[in-house]
Amino acid sequence: MASSSGKRIKTVGNKRREPKHPYSNKFLSRRHEQHFISVQDRRLLMERRAGWIPDLAPLFGEELENRNWEKIATYPTLANIAVVKEFYINARRLGNSHTEDYMSYVRGKSIRYDPDSINRFLHVEWTAEAPTMDDDEDDDDDFEDAEEEGEEEDSDDSMG
Repeated sequence: MASSSGKRIKTVGNKRREPKHPYSNKFLSRRHEQHFISVQDRRLLMERRAGWIPDLAPLFGEELENRNWEKIATYPTLANIAVVKEFYINARRLGNSHTEDYMSYVRGKSIRYDPDSINRFLHVEWTAEAPTMDDDEDDDDDFEDAEEEGEEEDSDDSMG
């Protein structure tokens, strides 16, 4: 019978290896990584949050509350500047990169910011399409009539 000495042999497992391409986890392509290197030392101007100033814009604040859009008026945490820069670098089309419209890539995750994704984030459901210029042709006619009347008045004045 073999006896156990109580000692355990430590096995060496595979250590986590860095990817062959350092940009594979942070950037969409080598060109995005190179562009990041060129802009990483630039200052980033953070956008201002949409806060409610009761005396200045009471209707704006009420609309935020009515729509339950307080997420817009607050930051969940302080921004990590490096992550923000990665977002903007990867959102930019560089060369023949196959990025989609309204999509970026941050730390291995794709971030979509198309209108549908933003509406889902805000819990907004649109029941109808937004009106287009073609939907309201009557307004165009009124505008053209006003232009024609203005031209007639100008021509009368020039005749003397």
